[in-house]
Amino acid sequence: MKKTLLFLLVASFGLQAQGLINGLLHQNHDSSDSAASAQPQCGSHFLMLEQDRRSPGYKAAADKALQEAVEKLPQSNKSLGATLTIPVVFHIVYNDSTENLPDSVIFNQLQSLNDNYARRNADSGNVRAPFRPYVGNPNIQFELATVDPDGNPTTGIVRKSTPITHFGGILPYAQNQTAQIQQWVEDSLFYNFSRISVDSLGGSSPWDIDRYLNIWIGDLRIFEPQLNNFEELVFLGLARPPIGHPNFVGTGTDSLPLGIGALVHYVAIGPNNPVSYPPPYGGFNNITTEGDILTHEVGHFLALRHIWGDGGCTVDDYISDTPLSNNSNQFTCNTNRNSCLDSIGGANLPDMIENFMDYSTDACMNSFTREQSQLMRSTLFTYFPNLFTIGEEESQLASSLSLYPNPSTGQLNLQAGPQFAGAQVQVYSIAGQLVQSLNLGADAQLDFQLEGPQGLYIITVQSASEQQSFKVLKQ
Repeated sequence: MKKTLLFLLVASFGLQAQGLINGLLHQNHDSSDSAASAQPQCGSHFLMLEQDRRSPGYKAAADKALQEAVEKLPQSNKSLGATLTIPVVFHIVYNDSTENLPDSVIFNQLQSLNDNYARRNADSGNVRAPFRPYVGNPNIQFELATVDPDGNPTTGIVRKSTPITHFGGILPYAQNQTAQIQQWVEDSLFYNFSRISVDSLGGSSPWDIDRYLNIWIGDLRIFEPQLNNFEELVFLGLARPPIGHPNFVGTGTDSLPLGIGALVHYVAIGPNNPVSYPPPYGGFNNITTEGDILTHEVGHFLALRHIWGDGGCTVDDYISDTPLSNNSNQFTCNTNRNSCLDSIGGANLPDMIENFMDYSTDACMNSFTREQSQLMRSTLFTYFPNLFTIGEEESQLASSLSLYPNPSTGQLNLQAGPQFAGAQVQVYSIAGQLVQSLNLGADAQLDFQLEGPQGLYIITVQSASEQQSFKVLKQ
């Protein structure tokens, strides 16, 4: 064993050496984070590595697909203006009343999520001057589901009592049983987390992933009875993108029953969570207070990688307007940090510690970049076109706009109310590229052939007084 791991095994489990499993994960995967400074963090990258272990070649294929997806984004780096709204179901899976968080905490978390994804968070103005040209607005919103998969009314909050005390599992070994612990991590760790998303395994099964974003909340700690009953927190949260997503292409997912969506430790949900982190994790009580952990995990769900690419200066997140960095910001807010030499707009920018996809304090994180915003929107249009609605426009279409046939082989007829006579009609690809620009006639009608290959398109109709947008599928 390396000395760093031995140090972890005999440490007093302070935040800078907080647990056996966390140190082992870092050592096994040769992360840029040193094992001796391992802290609870996001598990999404480790989930990808686990999939690669089960299906060799998976990560290389995922990296290639993500890079190609980013290269297809418009060079303008501008997001479309239409708001995309996603229905959410929160699965609160609890073993005791402390874990059964009140509705008010969920409401606060949802508000934080919406503020961050609309760039109306109170600290958005704190982004440093060098990054102001690059920050973007994803213009994505989240609302509690009002109808369940069977068509019944719902609050969008599912509460499920479980006999499972620790969804990280129970470690049956002592610290000197290194080989057994290694095997346990490989065989059990991510399977244990997966249980929270399966009814028959003590969790709560996902609602239709084509129609809802599923978020699971529970106790993600590992119970270690042979280590003085230590409750180790390895991951604050983790997320699994949609099946077929370019960031998680390939096979290997069938061996893990983990649901599509995000998992968050129940103490990490916020803001205004009444539950505090116990020792030795108390330091997080003052730095994760605004609900940004879920913002980070939803970013993974929508294709984003960690801003430092989970490696050194030669590893990238494939986003051109995020600077390189050799490591995460380690839950600090070091504005002087510039760990890699790179060029964005001709400048060597410092590490973007205010990016939601870094590990920074909540008081420091405040932004996504334009290209990150664009990639998230493109992910929705490409892989989950039925997961979202576009603003309030769709509910108004019956009375003001009619487009048919939809789906279409390309020939379309657009009819609008008189207020749209002469209005501009613009057709965008799912990546935000302008495909066509047309105009309605004086009779507010238009027959046209939709140019471009098969796929989803956004059509916007802009009059002098209003704009409406909607989706059309070319088959």
